Amino acid sequence: MKAKSLDRVIVLTSIAGILLSTYALYVEMAIETHPGYKALCDISEYASCSRVLSSEFSKGFGLLPKDTSLEIPNCIYGIVFYCLIIFLTTFDQLLVARLLLLVTASSIPMCVYLAYLLAFVLHDLCIVCVSTYIVNGALTVLVYKKMKALTAKKK
Repeated sequence: MKAKSLDRVIVLTSIAGILLSTYALYVEMAIETHPGYKALCDISEYASCSRVLSSEFSKGFGLLPKDTSLEIPNCIYGIVFYCLIIFLTTFDQLLVARLLLLVTASSIPMCVYLAYLLAFVLHDLCIVCVSTYIVNGALTVLVYKKMKALTAKKK
């Protein structure tokens, strides 16, 4: 696949991530303003996005100190992350592609951490969350392919 084709797929995948993160933000806000809100992604007692998105881990990844300016919903970090990916994808330079790979690859350990929290701490399955993990993995693979395509083009 050529770098330009990969760019389109990266942008479309990032837009999917933005949409998923925006829906997660909507669910978080709806839960805060309407107690008892049931999201579309609440499938069962053990597959509830609402429960996960209202947990203590839904803001600041559960890692940042409470009541700080950085303790914002994780999905806002996600929206910024996907917008950064789209912005960096517009550059067809090998150095930027390497930076992009670093950024996307850095999301993988965070996905593993959040998946651990889902499975072993919250004992839940959040379809929206798992979908973002898949998007992040796909972005890492796509960016790696773009970097390889740019490397081959340079030779």
